[in-house]
Amino acid sequence: MPSTDGERLVHDFLTSMGPAPSDVRAAVDGYLTDDCVWENPGSPVCRGRAEILALMPPDFARLEVRFRHMATVGDVVLTERMENMLRADGPPIAQNLRVMGAFELRAGRISAWRDYFDFTHLITESPEW
Repeated sequence: MPSTDGERLVHDFLTSMGPAPSDVRAAVDGYLTDDCVWENPGSPVCRGRAEILALMPPDFARLEVRFRHMATVGDVVLTERMENMLRADGPPIAQNLRVMGAFELRAGRISAWRDYFDFTHLITESPEW
């Protein structure tokens, strides 16, 4: 579980996405800086909340996150986690996706968000952890 203010911020951001698409938008608006940079493997780099929301699937309604590890170095929070991204009508966009992420913080918000995962494994069987 989170042990620093930065870890709590990242935890709260990721777990506040859902259960509706409006909650995803509210999380992006509430936790990210206006100029936040978001990077994912195989996707264009997004700059700013509008580009971030435009890249997310329009029916993305809920993120289920299981944290394995969190670590903080200065203003950077690192996370090892497993995610299920679900559509508004229930089917997964991603399931049991293992993700490493780096979140840069500035003035109590997330200013950069980089996730690392194997996008060829967006939907996998239930893992060991």
